[in-house]
Amino acid sequence: MTSVLLSLPELYNSYKAWVSKNPQTASDYETSAKWISYFIAGRINNSHTVSELVYCLSNLLILFNDRIIKDNLHLKSPKAVEKIKLWLAIVEYSEVFCELSVQKFWGNTGKWIVIVAIQVFKCVARFLLIYKHKEAIAENPTIPPLDRAKFAKQNSAGNQDLSRSELGSVSFNLKRSGRVVRKVESSPPLIWRTWKPVEIQKRPLYENDEVQIENLTRQQLVAEAIYLAKPIIHLLSLGVFGTKTWKPWMISLALDLASLQLYKSSRTSLTSRSKKQQLQLSKRTVLLLLYLIRSPFYEKHSKNKINAFLMALSNNVPLIKIICLPLIQYLPFWQSNYFYMWSS
Repeated sequence: MTSVLLSLPELYNSYKAWVSKNPQTASDYETSAKWISYFIAGRINNSHTVSELVYCLSNLLILFNDRIIKDNLHLKSPKAVEKIKLWLAIVEYSEVFCELSVQKFWGNTGKWIVIVAIQVFKCVARFLLIYKHKEAIAENPTIPPLDRAKFAKQNSAGNQDLSRSELGSVSFNLKRSGRVVRKVESSPPLIWRTWKPVEIQKRPLYENDEVQIENLTRQQLVAEAIYLAKPIIHLLSLGVFGTKTWKPWMISLALDLASLQLYKSSRTSLTSRSKKQQLQLSKRTVLLLLYLIRSPFYEKHSKNKINAFLMALSNNVPLIKIICLPLIQYLPFWQSNYFYMWSS
């Protein structure tokens, strides 16, 4: 047992080295884990909870591997911001599994307590990011998956820019001129030499190209506050009006539309917005389509039309039945557990 414990740090370091050198292969394994979660659904006992656990773990694995790659490439961000975003991402990936698990053991009362606690935490954390740490806009997901193909070239290039701590092991300074000269034993093979001088990496790389504090206008801050407070307001409206009425659905839709309209009518022009802002506002606009599959609109209008469309596909398109029939079977479950008003 002791030998196993002693070898754990070595195994961890080996795993970090493997992920750093093989980011695309790691990505293939992560994708396979996600597909396993889809395959499990409905095929074993407690399949929904097990499937959600596998899906949750696959997302957490992606997050963990991305952090290994970022550390290897010296991608940095402010520590306080990074810590808040990390906890937000962990909560976002695991919240549905927590809700299902708590509901199984403590019923609907326990589930709603967990939902409220999670949404309050997410709301407070996002307000801290926007108002205290001056984030440009709340991202969804909080930590976007790393574009590994983009950074693979940097990794394969051997990270020629060296930090000061690494520089001494591969080079020395000439006494009179102070010029940095690479040691003979540290030189790469002849075919890989670039004949460029050794460069000192003066500062770490950053995950975003736009590392700047953006001052949002008052109107944009109001728009973002409406969007961030929407989950809590929706939960309060559910408690006041009930889960089967149209009022919570309409209140949530009105808040989303108001937030987007305030952004659109703000004095900041479209071209002056950051890429991150433009991307997130586009996502929020597209996510309005989710209102078609949210209760009570889904039960009153969308359900029969979606089922009829999927049945028509399965009857008329070859081989599509193996996808459409399970989708029809599990869509009510997925709708009831994923398409919350507070999920976006």
